[in-house]
Amino acid sequence: MTDTDFGEVARMQPFPRALIDRDHVVLDANLALEVWAARPAGELVGLPLATVLGVDDDELSAALATGNPGGIRLGTTAHGYQGTRSSVVIRAVRISGGRTIVAFDPELAAVGERTQALGRRESDRLQLLLSASVAFAKTRSEPELGELLSETARRAFNATACSVHTGAPGRYELVAGENLLASVWPADAPPRAGMTVELGRVVTIESPDDADQVAPDIGLSDIFRRAGVFSVIGAPIIEDGTPFGAFACYFDQPRTFDDQAVPLAEALAELAGQVLVRLRLEQRLRRAAMLDDVTGLSNRRLFDQNLQRRERAQTGQVAVLFVDLDGFKAVNDSLGHAAGDEVLRVVAERLTRIFRAEDEIARYGGDEFVVALQVADTSDALELADRARAAIAEPIEGIPAGLTITASVGIAITDGPAADQPVDYLIRLADQAMYAAKRSGGDQAVVHRGHLHSQDLSVRDPAPVAARERVSGA
Repeated sequence: MTDTDFGEVARMQPFPRALIDRDHVVLDANLALEVWAARPAGELVGLPLATVLGVDDDELSAALATGNPGGIRLGTTAHGYQGTRSSVVIRAVRISGGRTIVAFDPELAAVGERTQALGRRESDRLQLLLSASVAFAKTRSEPELGELLSETARRAFNATACSVHTGAPGRYELVAGENLLASVWPADAPPRAGMTVELGRVVTIESPDDADQVAPDIGLSDIFRRAGVFSVIGAPIIEDGTPFGAFACYFDQPRTFDDQAVPLAEALAELAGQVLVRLRLEQRLRRAAMLDDVTGLSNRRLFDQNLQRRERAQTGQVAVLFVDLDGFKAVNDSLGHAAGDEVLRVVAERLTRIFRAEDEIARYGGDEFVVALQVADTSDALELADRARAAIAEPIEGIPAGLTITASVGIAITDGPAADQPVDYLIRLADQAMYAAKRSGGDQAVVHRGHLHSQDLSVRDPAPVAARERVSGA
């Protein structure tokens, strides 16, 4: 078993567990131990286990030496827990590298109803954290996680309401729950979530008067009173140094927070932060898989997926324009790939400007772009092709006049309903027409009509030429 095994398995066990070395020093601790000891794992690591448990070191050593498969009670020194006294039963399993996993059950002594209530409440909170960790791991979006975190925190603290805010620094937005302070929050005050993130710690406010100690310059106590809020506990969501946002629980009556409130809020924030790291990584991976890194346009995979959806819904005539840049290789060879990438970005921006939002535009590979759109007829497709060709031929900053960029455009159009001719078939025809335009000298459009029919649109300054004049040579 490795340290990773401990983190994956023991960390989520319902009873406190620790990984120790030969000297009985804590190497790792699970979530239950953090909650039980009221210390984060970072403070527990490096401490002698006897210190963590509050037991005699010699007695602990003797207990560990026996192997104690059935468990041994440490009785000479009782552990102080929640203002009570408790004995400890430990069980140990030796693993590789001279390390040992120690599991122990805190058995609270019967010290009246208050002690029993504390034990039940602690057990409930621990169970809530364990359930939350499983539920959080199943979420597939930030809004879904926000809703789950909001409801979990509200129940955990028995709060009136809870709000969850995520985003980027300075731009945190409410994604779930209800912010009871929002209606009276001053427009010129810093965002509530931003304040919590900037503080970098759990904030507990037990009365409106305490609020001014947290933010003395904005009249927070008055904001609380006008909102009918007496108490708040808020936690920043920060994982691996990256701020993701914050959550806050609001109470419409006075509330005193016990010594487990802050660790509980920290644990919920940590669970949420870990899931947000995963969700944003998955989002970046999906984006990288579907978008072209250089231009930001759809890549071939996303383009093909969108076309499949278009085929199912399309009823009108569809055209595919296959655009290949003339002169691009000379730019790459003379100025380098960085200049070539800039040309591709400019061309993508110009194509986006020419076509409509509902048209499908993609970088299909290299210096090739493909557009799929609904058209009225062939003249309509030719006009759009010419407009795209003219936009591409405009000078590009940083590219010398001797290295001109133009475009050869191949066009294929459905003869009838799109469903009768798959769009991927049109792409192949448009690709063939584009190569015909290349062979004819480039900077022109060719329409595939069952046979290759060239449509020469090579004018030096096509902008003043009316679209119908350019089409009339067909």
